[in-house]
Amino acid sequence: MTTRRFEGRHALVTGGTDGMGLVVAEHLAREGASLVVCGRDRGKGAAAERQLAAHGGRVRFWPCDIARPEEVASMVEGAADWLGGLDTVFNNAGVTSKRALVGESSLDDWQHVVGINLNGMYYCLRSQLKYMAAAGGGAIVNNSSLAGITAIAGQCAYVASKFGVVGLSQAAALEYAVATGERAAVRVNVIAPGPIAGGMNSSENLAAHPEHTRRKIAATAMQRLGQPEEVASAVLWLLSDGGSYMTGAVIPVDGGARAGKF
Repeated sequence: MTTRRFEGRHALVTGGTDGMGLVVAEHLAREGASLVVCGRDRGKGAAAERQLAAHGGRVRFWPCDIARPEEVASMVEGAADWLGGLDTVFNNAGVTSKRALVGESSLDDWQHVVGINLNGMYYCLRSQLKYMAAAGGGAIVNNSSLAGITAIAGQCAYVASKFGVVGLSQAAALEYAVATGERAAVRVNVIAPGPIAGGMNSSENLAAHPEHTRRKIAATAMQRLGQPEEVASAVLWLLSDGGSYMTGAVIPVDGGARAGKF
């Protein structure tokens, strides 16, 4: 039987048109939330909107490039207005970097990746927290990466941006943990997924790089890739009332990959 943990909630998912974002959005819709998903691809957005609407709730796709602060501010304000509030957020939008040593990496790649993964996260959090703290509070989960808590070689922009997401999120968690006379409390937590099937780990990419795939799987204690549904379970718990005493936490969803690093 489907639970209804998010009945009456007003939810926003960035990067919500495919992959982990879409899986989380599906669960939110199925469990009673009114929902806005945002992304850059209007075709994917329209398809996601149709798919999510099949669960019977209010759903809207909102086109937005999170690397543009003015678009983010407009999107958050518009989403909150359309939803009639905003209290549940999964910030999932992000990109990976090209493989290169730090000394051989390109400035363009650095600016592109940091511009979306870290600057974009800041733009989103800034607008979301400003609204949510003034309108009753809520819960936010930000998507970092295992590479945001344990560095990997060859992807300096990705690693730096995802470490930055952790620091930014924990700073926000400290600032908004307690309600004051001027603002409501907002819980802010982070997930740090390890190798997850789909997206960068599509079957085509895995088949094209068999040795890299072997090493990636071997690095996990469970000896397999995770599934988007397994990440979604952690996100949904943190967003739900079940995670009410959680803020500033960084939760690895990595099949035990980090356990083997220490």
